[in-house]
Amino acid sequence: MKNLTGLLFLILTLASPTFAQRAKSPSEIAKEQSQAVVVIEQLDEQGNAVGQGSGFIVTTNGAIITNLHVIQGAASLRVKLPNGDVYKTPDVVDFDESKDIAIIKVKGFQLPAVKLGDSDRTEVGESIVAIGSPEGLTNSLSTGVISGVRRYDTHRVFQITAPISHGSSGGALFDSSGAVIGITTFVLKGGQNINFAVPINYARGMISDQVTATLAKLPVVRLAEEKSAGAAGEQGETRTGDVLLNDRVSNAARFRLGRTPAEPMFVRPDEAMTFFYRLVDGLGRYHLPEVADLTRTAAAIKTKETAETEEYTIKYLSFYTGLTLGFNKPEGVLTAVELRVNWSVDDLKRTFGGGFNRKTVGGKTVLEFKEEEGRRLTAALDSNGSVRSVRFAKGK
Repeated sequence: MKNLTGLLFLILTLASPTFAQRAKSPSEIAKEQSQAVVVIEQLDEQGNAVGQGSGFIVTTNGAIITNLHVIQGAASLRVKLPNGDVYKTPDVVDFDESKDIAIIKVKGFQLPAVKLGDSDRTEVGESIVAIGSPEGLTNSLSTGVISGVRRYDTHRVFQITAPISHGSSGGALFDSSGAVIGITTFVLKGGQNINFAVPINYARGMISDQVTATLAKLPVVRLAEEKSAGAAGEQGETRTGDVLLNDRVSNAARFRLGRTPAEPMFVRPDEAMTFFYRLVDGLGRYHLPEVADLTRTAAAIKTKETAETEEYTIKYLSFYTGLTLGFNKPEGVLTAVELRVNWSVDDLKRTFGGGFNRKTVGGKTVLEFKEEEGRRLTAALDSNGSVRSVRFAKGK
């Protein structure tokens, strides 16, 4: 009887929550797992960074899970580990376009890898920790709970309260034991901290160290305005449970803003003008790295280069207003800032005064203002007499 009583006590104590797997603190999870969460940069044919997201290592030989939209359109990828190691790769193990999952491969050895959990056991209300690289800030941690499980087209997604933002796409979502249960993917713009992650079980069967494709073989990026009408409703709309997702959805990837009119760098024109004047004040003082930091959320694309200068453009600074930045070589100092506008000449006068001379340069009409504070202001007119750009340049 004594032995039976002892056996029953042992069974009861082992089944007790006290002896269940202990929940870890966010700091413990970060300490144990964050070295496997990486920054993934998209590179163009010239090796320039044109996009950025997150990912996490799932095999010690270098297989990395991320979102498909993080790597689409890149000529190559630059993967940065928290310890400072950097890998370049065009290699893809597998991808799932409908679920926005991709697995890439770097040539690594004994790399830190995350612990994978079982997302099918995840419950609403469960505590979670998200680790990614918003705005390129490596190993940024946020906490929250699973606030819902939604149906999104072909699969389920976790609705989470842990904040994610541009650069977090492809990051790791951990449960309270420190195991990955999801891939942070997109946010609902205008919502009160409404973010989403793809359950990790959708990716587990795809994991391998065997390279099967390259970036060039990936499907092209489908912009929202190119989507055809479907059963879900109006053109470009998709339903996920009771949440309507269309142009309000923002993939949390850095360098995305300013690429399309649907996602300008600034929504409000006054914010765009404030940013423009800040750059104008930096003429002759700001260097390329400083400007790159100021424009870190935007798709600043190199559009021109000569032996003496290089030029970058943000197509949509605010709705249909673009911005072009000029730098000299080899110093890389900001020498010109041009804002594309659609103003009348009266608008120009109200903004900068009427002290300009009208000239014809290369068959186009240019309004040239007097140089002030070491800066020259010119405005370009179209054939209808409308002002299409205003340009500040460092004076001679």
